Parts: sequence; structure tokens; C-alpha cells
Amino acid sequence: MASRGRRGPRIATPRPEGPHRMCLGCRGVFAREALVRLVRGPAGEIGIDRHLRAPGRGAHLCYKRTCLEQAVRRKAIGRAFPGLPGNTVPDVAALGAQIVEAIEARIWDALTLGRRMRSVLSGADTLEDAWHAGRLQLLILAKDAGPNSADAWLARQKAAGLAVVPHLTTADLGRSQGAEIRVAVGIVDLPLAEQLRREFERRDRVLVAA
Repeated sequence: MASRGRRGPRIATPRPEGPHRMCLGCRGVFAREALVRLVRGPAGEIGIDRHLRAPGRGAHLCYKRTCLEQAVRRKAIGRAFPGLPGNTVPDVAALGAQIVEAIEARIWDALTLGRRMRSVLSGADTLEDAWHAGRLQLLILAKDAGPNSADAWLARQKAAGLAVVPHLTTADLGRSQGAEIRVAVGIVDLPLAEQLRREFERRDRVLVAA
């Protein structure tokens, strides 16, 4: 009788460091912090765990429109929360809107806290000084900024590689900085700038299908 050949050593699939979860849409495994966490509210409704700290059962999604669509189409959200009434499962538009709202709330919180910590600067003269000193890591330009201001900063972006993100309105940027209006705010803290860039990228991926 021919002997059976021995199987080769099993190679472990690399996993992300730290806690990791599976996306309901693409079923890929990612670091928990890179995913949206869905939770069931007290009335049975599905909501977004903005800071990944809410108690109870959770399920996860990538920050990608296609993953939202796949999870809804496959009814994966209902299966992730046994006993959930079908009419409480949000559709793609509603779920996407909730995720974007959570992202924008985190952006707002970061800008408000950054102002207190002097990591976020505003005001024309202050931003000019920070620019010339090479301190600006990221510039958030109001969506309704006047053409002169917008063109000046976009020219600097092109010439020097300054990261510029059009986001919020002059009124919203102003409120985040305790002022009436602000055309732009500058981030001088690198970790905060990276955090905000990540949030902006997530927002874009949720809003636009790949």
C-alpha cells in the first residue's frame, strides 16, 4: 500500500495587530479602528458607534460605499443582530448618512479640541505666519471661500505640496473656532492632521462608490 504523503506545514494567514473584525460587506478582516461599528439601540434601531466604545453587540463595515451596498443587499446586518425586525434595518442611503454624520461629528470635535490645544489655527495673519514658518501640516478651506482666498491657498498647494481640504462652510469653520466666520483653518500638529485626513478620506469613500 502506498504511503500517504505528509502535508506541508500550515502557513498562518497574517492578521492585523491588535483587535480585528470582519466587514459585513466584503468579509475582509481589518483592524477594528479602521472599520465602522454598528450597534443596536435601546429601541432596536441600528446606529453608529462613533467612538467604538458603546456597550453591547456590534457589527462592522469598511468605510466604503460598496461594502455598505453589499451588506444591505445580502441582508448581513439583520443576520448580525438576531431578532432585529426587518423594518429597522436601514437602507444604503440612510446608513451612509449616519456614517457621514458620525465622521463629521468627529471632525468637528477634533477641530474644537484642537483650537483649545493650539493645534488648530485660524485668522488670516496667523495662518500666513504659520505658512511662512513651515508649520502648517494641513489646511481646511471653507467650501464657500471667496475666489481670491481659495486661489491663493490652492496655488500654494500646487507649489509646495500643502495638503488642502475643502470642507465645511465659512460659518461652520468659524463656529468651530469660536468666531463668526473663518475662510480657512490650519493644523500644525502632525498626528491631528493625519487623523483629520483619514476622516476626510473615509467620508469620501462612503459618499462615492469605488
